[in-house]
Amino acid sequence: MWKKILFACSLLLGIGAVCAIPFLVGFDKTMSAIGAVGIGPIILYVGNALLVLIVPAISWTILMRGEGLKVPVSDAIKANLMGYPLNYITPSLYLGGEPVKLIYLSNKHNIAKRRLLATIIVAKFQEVAAIFLASLVALSAFTVQTDYFTVGIEILLLSGLLVLISLLGLLSAAFVKNWQITVKGIDFLGRIGIAKEKMKRLRVKAAEMEHLIHLTFTKRWRTYLLAQTITLVSALSVFIRPFIYFRFQGEGMNLGVDHLCAIYVTTNFLNMFTIIPGAMGIFEGGILGYFTATDLGEANAVAFTLLNRIADIFILMVGTWFIIHLGLSGVARKVAKGEEKLKAEDIADAIHSEEEAIEIEEKAKTGRHDLR
Repeated sequence: MWKKILFACSLLLGIGAVCAIPFLVGFDKTMSAIGAVGIGPIILYVGNALLVLIVPAISWTILMRGEGLKVPVSDAIKANLMGYPLNYITPSLYLGGEPVKLIYLSNKHNIAKRRLLATIIVAKFQEVAAIFLASLVALSAFTVQTDYFTVGIEILLLSGLLVLISLLGLLSAAFVKNWQITVKGIDFLGRIGIAKEKMKRLRVKAAEMEHLIHLTFTKRWRTYLLAQTITLVSALSVFIRPFIYFRFQGEGMNLGVDHLCAIYVTTNFLNMFTIIPGAMGIFEGGILGYFTATDLGEANAVAFTLLNRIADIFILMVGTWFIIHLGLSGVARKVAKGEEKLKAEDIADAIHSEEEAIEIEEKAKTGRHDLR
């Protein structure tokens, strides 16, 4: 009950903030800034936003092909579109719409759910990894490009970069060696008394997910690296969005690399760490703050965020249409209510399936080697 109340309050707060900010800045100025962009660039902007779903669908297809699952890219794109509305209303980057994607592909192609689930989890991890890697590169470039900070702030930025690089190296080593650092972190939180019961349930799921990613890292690393490289393109599509806006805005301004990097890092930080669906209001406020501080213009900030919301609405409509058209409304409602979600035993079953598939592959390779 309290979760529903919190969700409703956060949603209303976010919608209220999105609607209020243009009036606070100046509605006429905002509309003038959007009008200066034109309909053609708006369509281009929406197309750019679609890449965030299309590109991961391609990399996910590569992961499925690596498992011997012949799923067309078009179906993977449809699955990602249907998952988007549910992921949008789920705070942060949780596995919200994945059950819909799982049921759709499993039913259409007659594939065991446990085999698909293994690829879904790894694909989701790769999306998060792409955001982290791109943010690290963007923050590095921002530190190098800017020259208006004091020595103290530059040292702070460099220190932050070193910490992020160290964490990335530690995380990679942890997955290769299966150190299960996420599980150890959850154990620590449980020991100090933070949500003990919830941590117990989360621990099992985290352990299974880490083991699954470890298997992919070590046994199918060529497929993993190819899929991860392609997934990075989706991060690049988000990176160039401010460039598209300012390039086609009335003044035809070419935004510098420092601004592109800063806006990218800010965008991902605001979208990841919020309990408000779609980071509504939070995203607008953060971008408004940055644009104001760097003299990019308050009206441009609101117009830019409105373009993001226009793209969101378009994708939400397309995803919802597919859900209804393909007869998955009932599943979507259960997911939205929290009645249909990935369970620890489902993930464990997926791991068992993955281990069996890898064992069969290794036996087949050994057999071919013996014949030679």
